[in-house]
Amino acid sequence: MDVARNYNRSLFRLVLSNALIKPIWILGIDRWVQKEVGLLAYGHYFSVWGLALTAGFLLDLGLTTIIQKERAQKEFVSKALTETFWLKGLLLLLFFGIIFVIGWQTDPVSTKLLWGVATIQALNSFYVYLRAWVTASQQYASDVWFSVLDKAILIPICFFWLTGSLFDWPIRLEVFIFLQLLSLIFSIAVVGIYLYQKQIRVIGPVSISFKRIRSAFPYALIVLLMSAQTRLDGYLLMQWSGEGALESGRYAAGYRLLDAANMFGYLVASFLLPYLSRHSDEPAKVFSAIRMARNGLLFFSLLAIGGIVLLSSSIASFLYVSDPSSIARILPILFGSIIGYSLVHVYGTVLTARGELRLFQLLIGSALLLHLLLSAYWVPSLGAMGMARSALISQVLAGSLLMFFVHRRIGEPQPYTSYLVVIFTSCLIWYFG
Repeated sequence: MDVARNYNRSLFRLVLSNALIKPIWILGIDRWVQKEVGLLAYGHYFSVWGLALTAGFLLDLGLTTIIQKERAQKEFVSKALTETFWLKGLLLLLFFGIIFVIGWQTDPVSTKLLWGVATIQALNSFYVYLRAWVTASQQYASDVWFSVLDKAILIPICFFWLTGSLFDWPIRLEVFIFLQLLSLIFSIAVVGIYLYQKQIRVIGPVSISFKRIRSAFPYALIVLLMSAQTRLDGYLLMQWSGEGALESGRYAAGYRLLDAANMFGYLVASFLLPYLSRHSDEPAKVFSAIRMARNGLLFFSLLAIGGIVLLSSSIASFLYVSDPSSIARILPILFGSIIGYSLVHVYGTVLTARGELRLFQLLIGSALLLHLLLSAYWVPSLGAMGMARSALISQVLAGSLLMFFVHRRIGEPQPYTSYLVVIFTSCLIWYFG
């Protein structure tokens, strides 16, 4: 009972702290940069960012998930688990090798942005890797603070930069990337010191287990499929739309708002995985955690969608100077996909905790294929709106199918009310959008 209470209390603190910090970053700082550099330049940045993030599946290969599962199930840290540190280093080298190949085939401006964004992804991946040791050790309260540390450092620095209060640096994407790198380096150092003080051993003997790589591949495939489905949209708009960078910029303006709301799903999933792994032999706790996560995320999603549908024009005009009417048209359709994201976060985590990765891969792979087909059909004529429509259909379908099959597997009654909410809300969004 105390464990469940500690989990719920820490989860509430996690959501609350991120609800305060992350929107300031996305709606304040990131939006400010978008306005200063313009939709065209930011659209270019957004497409490169999505490409680097998709290639970033190599940075993890499921190591974070493995640590959260295996460490949460054991009272001690095994030698094999600490060897993942050196495997992480090898993956960093492989990732930068892929970035070098991609950069070789792109223009100099894109290559410069690509290397900067790729370095951010690499450092962020290492930061998440270290935080996985914290959560897997059931140190939930500490991870609440680490989840916002990098942005809590970055927000005031960027504010002084954008206002010119302390240093007169040009407002360019290169400076924006540099400041993100600085905050991540500092945050990594802080988490490293914490792990050392808590005597949580992360670094093991210098050894790279290819057996570990093979065991991690199913997790890596899931990361790749999910990244491709959710992060390649900007790059695909650049390739398939006649006004590539501009359409990517419009889509990015709406997507960053969706990203701000979707962070709650990521946070819930990061807490849910070690909890389900630790209590896998206690069905009552498992079912309760699933219901709480699903109902909480769906309730939040409905609130967010309602606000966007009713106030899309006002929100776009308030947040963006460039082309607010086009952004306002995209917002309701794009935001509707948050329902699907929420269900994928919850039920994808359940399948991962149970080790049923093949079903997860099949469903997400099918959703990705549908997303690509619909995007190829709609984007050339509709641009960002076509991509938003494709995202809505593919994400809602993926989330609903995951919910259906997971409830069949675990023996919990189907949540028919949730199905009705998802279908009814999606149809309303499509009609009004």
